[in-house]
Amino acid sequence: MRQAVVLLAVICLLAVPAFAEAVSGEVFTMTFSTNEDYDTSAYASASGLREVEEDFKLVKALGLDKLRVSFSWSNYEPMRGRFANLEWLHQFVDLAEAYEIELMPYFCYAPSWATPFGGWNEPPADLDDWYNYIYRMVSEFKDQIDVWEIWNEEDMSMWFTGSPAEFAQVLETGARAVRDADPDAIVLMGGITAPDEKYVEFMLDQGLSSAFDVVPVHSYHESWSSATVESYLTSWGSPFNDIKQLLLAKGDGQEVWVNEIGYPTIGGRTEEDQASFIRRAVATLMSTEAVTLISWYEIKDLPQDFHLGVIGDDNNYHLGLTRVDRTPKLGFHTYQNIVELLNYEPVRYLGDAVRIEEIAPGRNPQRIYAHGFHRQNHDDIVLFVWLYGPKSVVDITLTLPGVIAEMVEYDYDGTAHDASGFVGSSINLELRQDHARLFKVKLVD
Repeated sequence: MRQAVVLLAVICLLAVPAFAEAVSGEVFTMTFSTNEDYDTSAYASASGLREVEEDFKLVKALGLDKLRVSFSWSNYEPMRGRFANLEWLHQFVDLAEAYEIELMPYFCYAPSWATPFGGWNEPPADLDDWYNYIYRMVSEFKDQIDVWEIWNEEDMSMWFTGSPAEFAQVLETGARAVRDADPDAIVLMGGITAPDEKYVEFMLDQGLSSAFDVVPVHSYHESWSSATVESYLTSWGSPFNDIKQLLLAKGDGQEVWVNEIGYPTIGGRTEEDQASFIRRAVATLMSTEAVTLISWYEIKDLPQDFHLGVIGDDNNYHLGLTRVDRTPKLGFHTYQNIVELLNYEPVRYLGDAVRIEEIAPGRNPQRIYAHGFHRQNHDDIVLFVWLYGPKSVVDITLTLPGVIAEMVEYDYDGTAHDASGFVGSSINLELRQDHARLFKVKLVD
């Protein structure tokens, strides 16, 4: 988004009493992942597997060990009771295991024989067929995969034509099949297109709390939605935190994940805009203290002549962290940098312990966001700050809970260099539109 300016700072901190008193939030652990889909018509061959391996190399280069993929019902059971492409799928799963990548498959979409009118996005005509498919697949791979998701974006008719009540049956049946095949597996409700508390509550009211362990949410703010990513944080609270509180009150305290989030480099959106969005989105979602996994969609752009096409508009072709030829976009390095700093890190949100003052406030109020996170294992802070407002340049003073000893700045591509502009516990900063900044700051013992 070309109107937003982002500052991301990473602060390495030695423990001091003032800092310890400032930290009051609960500790939570962040996990990062990415997404890619592999339809058998394009990939179920030796050459296709070589293409998959190139993607797996990118996953590892990002510093990740989790990948969300689809296990399409239509790909693997094209006729009732007759499975196909399983030999290739075993090779795919074995390759992921060789690269130490944990696959997180989601079960979707239906073969024509299994639905009332032959549509891939319809609910199954016979839920026993759905149960049998999932039971067979989980049984086949339970020694290598232990996370399974039931459908995808079922709250939007483009992806599921059934009602919430019909999806409740799909979820219950699918979850039961997973647990019958592997009682220790983790079951995800299908990822919903927005943090819709009412949709989740409906599933809980159907008595399905024990059916799933995670509520996944997708986010494409500033892509298909005109809303900014900051709208997840308002004066009325966070919809993600609302879901978390609902799950504590009416569920079993399930986790909340954002297992699809993306930003396409098309329509005037540059690679720098994508890098900026990544930082703002990570900071915003972490500051809810509700989200514990973020997964970028997707690894690479799709070629315009992709023979399968995509469902939806041209945005779908440009969501990758790399280009079609797998050369990294700027956002690849930005995500890689954040993964290095935060993946699997227990953190505590600092909240109001990080303060910002605008040096020369204008007539129009600026929206300046500051989100700090104390990394428990390293005793340092990750701090995100950015401007969204009518001005193109704003000077601020950022005050930290401790005296600053030294500061390093990172560029979008991960290059580090010494920075200045700090005195005591304060940093004087210039925030500019379309320019994100990342700092590592050490505090005095």
